[in-house]
Amino acid sequence: MIPRHRRLLAVLAALLGLIAQPVRAADGLHALLIGIGQYAPAWGAEALPGVAVDMVNARRMARAMGVDERAIVELRDAQATRDRITAELRRLGERVRPGDRVLIYFSGHGTRAEVAGTCREGLATWSGEMITEAELAALTRPLGERADKLITIIDACFSGGLLRAGTRGVGGEDRLRARFVTRGTQACVPPVNEPRATRSLLGELGRLGVREENVVQIAAADYNEVSWDDRELGGLATHAISRCLLGEARDLNASGAISLDEIRACAQVRLDERMRAHRDKGMLPSTIQVRGNRNLVVVATPPIAAAGVDVQAAPAPAPAPAPAPTPTPTPTPAPAPALTPAPAPEVVVTPPLAGPRATLDDVARQADPRRRPQVRAAQTLRIGRDPFSFTLASPVDGFLYVVMLGSDERSLYLLFPNRLDADNRVRAGRPQTLPRPGWQVNAGGPEGTNRVLFVVTPSALDASVFGPPDAGGGPFTWSVADLAASHRLVDMFLGRGRQGRDRGYGAELLDIRELP
Repeated sequence: MIPRHRRLLAVLAALLGLIAQPVRAADGLHALLIGIGQYAPAWGAEALPGVAVDMVNARRMARAMGVDERAIVELRDAQATRDRITAELRRLGERVRPGDRVLIYFSGHGTRAEVAGTCREGLATWSGEMITEAELAALTRPLGERADKLITIIDACFSGGLLRAGTRGVGGEDRLRARFVTRGTQACVPPVNEPRATRSLLGELGRLGVREENVVQIAAADYNEVSWDDRELGGLATHAISRCLLGEARDLNASGAISLDEIRACAQVRLDERMRAHRDKGMLPSTIQVRGNRNLVVVATPPIAAAGVDVQAAPAPAPAPAPAPTPTPTPTPAPAPALTPAPAPEVVVTPPLAGPRATLDDVARQADPRRRPQVRAAQTLRIGRDPFSFTLASPVDGFLYVVMLGSDERSLYLLFPNRLDADNRVRAGRPQTLPRPGWQVNAGGPEGTNRVLFVVTPSALDASVFGPPDAGGGPFTWSVADLAASHRLVDMFLGRGRQGRDRGYGAELLDIRELP
C-alpha cells in the first residue's frame, strides 16, 4: 500500500502535469486572436475602444469555423507585446499538423516605420514596436507550409493620409477613429517604384514558397485607405465580416456553399451602409480585401439563402428513374450504364456558371495543391460508342471519390465508389485505371460537356450524406442537380461527411465532351 501523503502528492503531480500540457487543437482547428485597444502610456498611441467588441466578434467567428474554445489563444492589450506575439506564433507553428486549419486575427493600429533605410508597413504592438509584414510572413511560414489552410484577418490600416487632415476621433461624440498610428507627425512613404503587391503578407509568403491556394489574407482596407474603429460596433470591417460569416451572406452562385468572396461581397455592402452618413465629411468606407484562396468555404453549414431563395424551399429531388436490375460483379463486364443515364425528371435548370457547375468548382478549390492527383482521361467521347475510363496517380495515400455532373446538367452522380466496386483506396505513386472489370460507364448522351471531379481524401467519407445507398441511378448514387443536392455534396466533402482530423484533400476537375 502507498502512504496517504504519498498518494496525495502523486495526485497533485498528475494534476499539475495535466495543467502544464500545451493547448491542443480540437479536431485540427486553431485560432490566435490579438486585440490592442489600449497602448502603452509611454507611447501615447490613441486608444481604440472598438477593439473590445472586435474580440467578441472574432471569437464568435472562430467558433463558427469549428474552433474549440480550448484551441483559441487570445492576447489583449498589454499581453500583445512584440515578444509575446512572436512567441505565440512560434508555438502555433509547433502545434499545427498537416491538414489542420488556422485562423489568425488582429485588431489594432497599423503603422509604418523606417527599417534599414526603407519605409516598411506592419502591425503596431502594445509598446509601439512594429512587426513588419516580412517578419509576420516568416513567423507564419511554418503554418502555411503545414496547414491545409491559413486564414488571416487584419483589421488595421497602413494609410496615414487622413490623419494629417485631423480625423483623429471624428464623428458623433468622438465615435469613429482611424486605425493607424505613427511616432512622428507623418508616416514614412514607401518607395513609389515598389509594386503594391510586393508589400503584403500574401506576397511575402509567396516569396517564401507558400502556395496561394493554401492561404487567405483578409484586410480591412486597401493600401491607401483608412479602416475605421467605431466605439460601439468595433472595427467596421470586423463588424460587417462577422455578421455576414455568421449568417447574413448569400450563396450568390447557388453552389450550395458560401465562400469568403461571397462573405466579402456581403460585408462590403454592410460597411458602405454604415459609412454613408459620413461621406459629406470626406470619410469614405474602406474596401475590404480578400487575397489568396478567395473561394475558400470556412463555415460548412446550410446557407440561409441562395440568390434570395431558402435552401429549404428548393424543390425536393424527384424519384429517380427505375434502375435496371443490379448486376453482380464478375470478371466479365456487367451491362454498361450510360455516362449520362436516362434523363432525370424535369427541373428548373440553373444558369450556366452557377448551380451544380459552381458546386464542383467550389469543392475543387478547397483542395490542397500539394496533394493534387494526376488524372489521364479522353477529353472527347462518341455517344453510344466510347466507354469512359481514366488513370489516376495520387502523391498521397487516401480514398478516391469521383463525382459527375452529366452533360444534361440535370443530374449529379457519385460514380465511384459504387454498388459494384466499393474499394476506393489509393496508394501514393501507384497509378490505378478505372473502371475495373465488373462495371463500365458508356457515353450515352446527350451531346454536351460532362464535368467530372476526382477527389482523394485522407479518410473515408460518409457518402450517405450526399445520398442514401439505395438512391436511384443503377449502380451509382444519383440526385437531381438542384440546390439541395449541391448543398449535400458540399456537406459530404466539407461538413458532416468528413471523417478524421485531416481536412486536406487533393482534387482534379475535368471537362469531358460527348459528341455524336
